Amino acid sequence: MAGIPGVVGVLVGWLSVGRVSVLTAMNDSITFLHSSDWQLGMMRRFLGPDGQARWAQARLDAVMRIGEVANQTGAAFVVVTGDVFEHNQVERQTILRACEALKRIEVPVVLLPGNHDALEPGSLWTSSQWLGHAPEHVKVVTDTLPLEIVPGVEIVGAPWRSRRPVSDPAAPGYADLAPAPAGTKRILLAHGQLTSLSGGMSDVPTIDQTSLEAAVTDGRLHYIGLGDRHSTTEVTDRIWFSGTQEVTAPEETHPGNVLKVTLTADEIEVESIRVGAWHMVEHHAELYDEESLTALEDWFAELPEKERTYVRLAADGSLPLPLLSRLDAMVDAQGEVFASVERWAKFWTVRPAPDAADLDALQLSGPARAAMEELRQALAGGDEGAGAALTLMHRLARDAG
Repeated sequence: MAGIPGVVGVLVGWLSVGRVSVLTAMNDSITFLHSSDWQLGMMRRFLGPDGQARWAQARLDAVMRIGEVANQTGAAFVVVTGDVFEHNQVERQTILRACEALKRIEVPVVLLPGNHDALEPGSLWTSSQWLGHAPEHVKVVTDTLPLEIVPGVEIVGAPWRSRRPVSDPAAPGYADLAPAPAGTKRILLAHGQLTSLSGGMSDVPTIDQTSLEAAVTDGRLHYIGLGDRHSTTEVTDRIWFSGTQEVTAPEETHPGNVLKVTLTADEIEVESIRVGAWHMVEHHAELYDEESLTALEDWFAELPEKERTYVRLAADGSLPLPLLSRLDAMVDAQGEVFASVERWAKFWTVRPAPDAADLDALQLSGPARAAMEELRQALAGGDEGAGAALTLMHRLARDAG
C-alpha cells in the first residue's frame, strides 16, 4: 500500500501535462483553439481618441476571452496563424499589454509571424520588450522545424520573413515533410491568401490550395490553420481561416471568432465560438422625403450596443433644405452616441432640393439674402459645393432663430 501515493502522484502529473485528460487519451483525440490576425496596435482613422482607445482594449479583451474559451473547452493549446501585431514598430505599451493578455491563456500558445509582423531585421520578436516580457508558455515559430507542443501533436509552420515573399508562403512549412508518424497529429500554421479565394487580386504570391489538399490526403497534415483572411472561412473540413478575434472593417463576414478544433484518429470537428464584442456596419439609405428620413432615424435607434458599433453610412437622393439640415444634425448626434458614424464619401450623394418657400422662410435680408440667392443660382448650375453651403446657411439661420 505504501506505493499507492507515489503511483497516484505519477498519474496526476501525467494527467496534467498539456491539459490532456484520460478521456482524451482513451479516444485518441485532441482539442485546440485556432485564432489569427489579432493585429494589436492597429489604428482606425474613423474612430476618435475615445473610440480608438476602447477598440484597442477590446482587441486585448478578446485575446483574454480566448483564454476563457480554452478553459471552458479543455483545449490543450492555442495557435495564432499570423499578424499578432499590426507592425514591427508598435509601441512598447502594446507589446507589454499583449504579454499580459497572453498570461491569461493558461495553456501553451504558438504564434506565427505574418506579413504585418514578419521575422525581418528589426522584428519585434527579437526586441528586448518581447523577449523580456513574453510568458514562457508562449512559443514563436521562427523556422519550419516540427514542434511537439503536447504529446502526440506536431506543429509545423511557415513564418513570414519579409512583407513580400517571392513564392507560396505556406509551402516551406510542409513541402518536404514525410507522412506524419503513426499516432501523431500534425498541424500546419500558415498565413496568406489562397489562390482559389484571392480572385487574382493579391499582389504577393498566394497559397496553392491543391497542394494543401494533397498534403492532407497523403497523411502529411491533419489540419491546416490559415491566417490573413479576417472572415471566418471554411475552405475544406480540414483547412480553415479562423478570422480575426475582433472585427476590423465592415466588409468582413463572420469576424470576431476563435475556432475550437477537435481531431480524432479519423475525424475532425470545428466549431466557431464568438469572442469579439464590436460591430462594424454598412448601411445605404435612399432619402427623398420626411418618411425616408424618419426610417433612417428608426434604423439608428434599433441598433444595439451603440458604444461598440461603427457605422459607415451611404446615402443618395435629394431633400429640401429643412430635411437636409435635420439629416446633418441627426448624423452628428449619432456620431456622439455610437463609437463612430462616418459619411461614406464615395457613396454619399444626397443633394439639396431648395425651393423658394424654404429660402423665404429664413427671412434673410441684405448681404445674407444676396449670398443665398447667389448660392442658389450656383446650385442650379451644378455646383455641389453651393448645395453644401446652402444647407449650412439654412442650418445656422434656423438655429439662430
